Amino acid sequence: MIRINTYFLFLLIVSMNTSYALEDKVVAIVNNHVVLQSELDRKLSAVVTDNLSKLQAAKLKNDILENLIEESLLEQAASRYGIVVSDIDLQNNVQLIAKQQNITVLQLKEIVESQNISYTEYLSNLRKKISIQELFRTQFTNRAFVSEEEIESYINNNNLIEGLDNKMDIREYILEDESNSTETNKVNIIFESIKRFGLEEARIKYPDFNVTMSDLKNVTMSSLPDIYRSNLQILDNKNFSNLFKTGRGYVFLEVLESNILVSEYKVSHILLKTNPMENIDMIKDKLYKIKNDSIENNNFYKYAKEFSLDKASAIKGGSLGWLTTNKVVASFGRMMTETPIGQISEPFKTKFGWHILYLEDKRIKNISDSILRNQAISILKERKVEVGKREWLSKLKDQAYIEIVR
Repeated sequence: MIRINTYFLFLLIVSMNTSYALEDKVVAIVNNHVVLQSELDRKLSAVVTDNLSKLQAAKLKNDILENLIEESLLEQAASRYGIVVSDIDLQNNVQLIAKQQNITVLQLKEIVESQNISYTEYLSNLRKKISIQELFRTQFTNRAFVSEEEIESYINNNNLIEGLDNKMDIREYILEDESNSTETNKVNIIFESIKRFGLEEARIKYPDFNVTMSDLKNVTMSSLPDIYRSNLQILDNKNFSNLFKTGRGYVFLEVLESNILVSEYKVSHILLKTNPMENIDMIKDKLYKIKNDSIENNNFYKYAKEFSLDKASAIKGGSLGWLTTNKVVASFGRMMTETPIGQISEPFKTKFGWHILYLEDKRIKNISDSILRNQAISILKERKVEVGKREWLSKLKDQAYIEIVR
């Protein structure tokens, strides 16, 4: 609610803020805070107003004042919610800003001061901005829920896949069988031979079957038939799809090059930590014994359940499921990629303790669907957050004491 000037409250607020320069002027009262003329002037000085009419200039001034009032309300709300930006958080953000501009913090300071803004004032404004961002994150972004139906509807209605940079080179193998007379198990044997020895060797070995091969260069997922797209979601560790049937016959695909494929590793592990009774050497020795016995007796899962300190995976025999390297710490990821399929790694250290891991399998995953889902979720969440922010800010204004001082 906006009220016209009351002289007594004006004097009270000014007396509460004796640190402001005497020549400065209060232009708005927001609860027990004030907006100063100098703040408004600084915002106005950043805008080119030479070609504006008096009416346009007045509207611009009112809009900027309204933004300053909203900022004050949000700063007060952040304070009420106990949001505090520490000096360390502030300096981390300063360093991030400098890094994004490819300059040093000292150079950033010089640039700020060259624009007639004191560095202290810059840091103060940045602290306020960070606190407001944290307020929105905790109150809206983290709480925004997007349903599966909304995600699917948005992807389908907006055809996001058309804008996805997902070009790939594919090799297509087809055994024509329009009469459906070929047994699937025989086709599987032929295609397994192609995977292992190549097409020419397979043709020599199985001359009665005519398998054609063609390369599809620089194709996108959206340009492929649905059945091709669905069979390109998960590939084996040599970039081959599963065998599938079309109207023309049996098909499987080999991806030669793509920017939307990532390796996934099916991993189990055992975690141990040093303690007053066991030092590093003893822990490593214990892990080596577990490894050797597991190789001999195939009982890695039994040892994981019995000894692993990662209780969430221990109850599943140490299984972590399918992982990509970006989902784990660097040293764990390196060991995943270096360990051959079906092997147990050497003991290695992470920040969590000492591990051995068993690599059960590896596959290639097409992440185009994940990219589309993440895009849809991000856009839908942003929309919900913006609506929530506007509604919440409107309530803050209704509940606040706001006075424009003329």
